Amino acid sequence: MGRPLRGAWIFLIPTLFFLLSFTYFPFLLTAWEGLPSLRNLMSPENLNALRVTGLYALITVPLSIGLGLLAAVAVEGDSRIRLLVRSLVFHPVILPTVAFAAVFLYLLNPLGPLQGFLRALGWQNPLGDPLGAFLSVSMIGVLKDAGLYMLYYLAGLQTIPKELVEAARVDGAGRVASFFRVTLPLLSPTTFFVGVMATLAALRSVDQIFVLTKGGPVGATDHLLYRVYVLGFEYFDFPQAGALTLVLLVTLTLLALLALPRLERGVHYDA
Repeated sequence: MGRPLRGAWIFLIPTLFFLLSFTYFPFLLTAWEGLPSLRNLMSPENLNALRVTGLYALITVPLSIGLGLLAAVAVEGDSRIRLLVRSLVFHPVILPTVAFAAVFLYLLNPLGPLQGFLRALGWQNPLGDPLGAFLSVSMIGVLKDAGLYMLYYLAGLQTIPKELVEAARVDGAGRVASFFRVTLPLLSPTTFFVGVMATLAALRSVDQIFVLTKGGPVGATDHLLYRVYVLGFEYFDFPQAGALTLVLLVTLTLLALLALPRLERGVHYDA
């Protein structure tokens, strides 16, 4: 056993050399150079980026999950209309986020087709207003991800035994009551999985910010990942960008590690 294993390691040496030299060593070097910059993480700009990222996640995660669940319940079935609606809801998922955001850039600009409606709401230029810009990028994030979560919920709905729903109906529960007392609890594993996916997506959702606002106005959409890009490729402050990247990487890793043991928890009924 020992000799074949030694032979295998000999063949792996070239691959390991290039992997360590060009992947892991540059990453560790960047992280090491960024460690002194950790003391600057509490700067006003970085704190604002953390605040914007947290608010973005608080808004987009529940809205995208709720919209995906609502769409899944509405389009469950095999009728042609429901299949058409299912395709329309899922369509933004297959579009590149840059292209999807470019459509909204055309709709929301001061000369766009929605200008009359936006003026009635008191917004002359939504992308020039801090609140309007933040809501715009959040809306794109919700609409972009809701179709994917709809598919997850459709898969979860297909695993629920119809007998349980029919038994609730026989006991006198209406459609709303049977949904909240039977269907929704049985979807708890799916909901937890979708929640983790939505949170991770919110922490790395930045494409629409590049297209629409570029972090403005006055830092209202300065997402943490966009802040990393600005520090690294506009100010060339690679240590500070590396420190923020390290914080984001640790956060994503901790979320994933905390989520994995809980994915199987929830409400289950044995047949």
